[in-house]
Amino acid sequence: LLLGSERIQVGCYTTLDYIIGDTGIVKGKHFWAFHVEAYSYLVKVGVVSSNKIQKLFHNTHDVTSPRCEQDSGHDSGSEDAFFDSSQPFTLVTLGMKKLFIPMTPAVPKDPVSRILPLPSRLGICLDCDKGKLGFYDAGCMKCLFECEVDCSGVMYPAFALMGGAAVQLEEAVTAK
Repeated sequence: LLLGSERIQVGCYTTLDYIIGDTGIVKGKHFWAFHVEAYSYLVKVGVVSSNKIQKLFHNTHDVTSPRCEQDSGHDSGSEDAFFDSSQPFTLVTLGMKKLFIPMTPAVPKDPVSRILPLPSRLGICLDCDKGKLGFYDAGCMKCLFECEVDCSGVMYPAFALMGGAAVQLEEAVTAK
């Protein structure tokens, strides 16, 4: 499930319920923390920019799922490069008490090394000024995964839930 979910957000919009924050972020560093309810089937968390969210909702019927496309038969990685650049969201996947790191050039391709235990509290730090998005174990503030994001538009927190899933946002975290 976790390995297949990396490509689930493209062309399969009926399977995920998206929740987009109503407050946009345009500058500075912002952090929010939450925990995933134990009964949750599959959750995706991260951010989306106003530029890409418009593209997502205008092109949902034109997008083809990479899961259904014909494989070229070679391991050039070009399919993964196309997949990463085509995504409207920057999300990590949570499910079965695991955190799944998405495929990026900086992350090993070995699927086992991209699956981590899910911390009891997960934190997300968006630094619009540096164009960085970090995912943290909010209990000890250990960075689990960091990636670059295009912050040229207004950025919004994003959650996607599949099946029986729920997240609980925590109170505002003060800067340390």
